[in-house]
Amino acid sequence: MANNDEEKTEDATPKKIEDTKKKGNVPKSMEVTGAVILFVGSLYLLFFSSHSLVLIKKILLYTYGFIGQEINSDVLYTITYTLVITLVEVLAPIFILVVLFAFLSNYSQFGFILNPLKIDLQKLDPIKGLGSLFALKKFIEAFKLTIKLSIIIIVMVLLFIFTYKSFLTMMDQDINASLFSMMNLIGYFLATILLIIGIFAIIDFYFTRHFYFKSLKMSKQEIKDEYKNMDGDPLVKSRIRKIQMEMAQKRMMSNVPEADVVITNPTHYAIALQYDNKTNSAPRVVAKGIDFLALKIKDIAKENDIPIIENPALARALHAQLEIDMEIPDEFYKTVAEIFSYVFELKKKKR
Repeated sequence: MANNDEEKTEDATPKKIEDTKKKGNVPKSMEVTGAVILFVGSLYLLFFSSHSLVLIKKILLYTYGFIGQEINSDVLYTITYTLVITLVEVLAPIFILVVLFAFLSNYSQFGFILNPLKIDLQKLDPIKGLGSLFALKKFIEAFKLTIKLSIIIIVMVLLFIFTYKSFLTMMDQDINASLFSMMNLIGYFLATILLIIGIFAIIDFYFTRHFYFKSLKMSKQEIKDEYKNMDGDPLVKSRIRKIQMEMAQKRMMSNVPEADVVITNPTHYAIALQYDNKTNSAPRVVAKGIDFLALKIKDIAKENDIPIIENPALARALHAQLEIDMEIPDEFYKTVAEIFSYVFELKKKKR
């Protein structure tokens, strides 16, 4: 287990980052999302809002037409219905753009994450809610928001001081000129707000990612423990490999009594061969080994009266090139055929 007091100096591994994202903990900057939404909305108003302006002009003329008339329930319903439908038509394009680019801005920051909705009743605890309200992170967010709003208000006040005469003259113009002047003034205000929020978004994006990856830093022991969990404990894996080798050796040794001949080095190598012309086109290896395994193969061969032939060069070559159940290649046919001829002659004499 990693020591909690150990200094965390290593960057987070890809696995820890991925696991953290799956839990919903991502480097998300709300400032970036807000800046993107404002930027897209501003572009729409400045370059693609001609249709909306026409609708606004129509609704203004429509409402002006009721000045001086008696308003009953039917007229009020008609006005309200017309206003609502027109506003929906005006706001629908920008609403769709805002939703789309809000999704894209979040996707560009941390990708697509789909977490199942989990309701934690403990989070509804008012006492814990008050505790989280006064947490350090909440305090920093509130402080940051206060600074941003203060700067925006100050800049807006200064901008209004320089443009208030334009607001006054706009009231004396006809409706087309008023709309044009209003859009210009809105453009100035939006550009100023966008500049301020853009600067905050860049700063917040950098610090959000910096502190996020800093919070995920790991100690060297944590990295070792993670690799152990991913790949398995080396001691356990070594034990498993040892057991697998022992089982494979037992199966191999059980095949030695079926061999027709054992070719040796004579002390370091032993290769047990079997030939069945009904199932194999050439002799195949049923067991092989060096040193201790070679001695065991020879002992089993002696117990089962299997001929043992000394041929050091052939034994080393077969051991190096062949695995269990592999047939001998063409280059060894002649030598092995001579050995099997000798073995079959021995079997005939014994019979």
